[in-house]
Amino acid sequence: MITSRKISQINVFAGNPWEVESVKQLLKSAYITASTEDKGNGIHVSVPCQQYTAAMRVISNRKAL
Repeated sequence: MITSRKISQINVFAGNPWEVESVKQLLKSAYITASTEDKGNGIHVSVPCQQYTAAMRVISNRKAL
């Protein structure tokens, strides 16, 4: 019986703080958990591997202001 399982995270977006916050809000609205990490060359947004397809769909459908 598996009692704990590490969920792999996949990067789905990278950008400046304003873009990252916008993407995180879109993902949150779609009930997708997202985490961020500053890797020096931009802030990266990652999601659990099970939510990758849904996250990419949300991100690709976003409209630029």
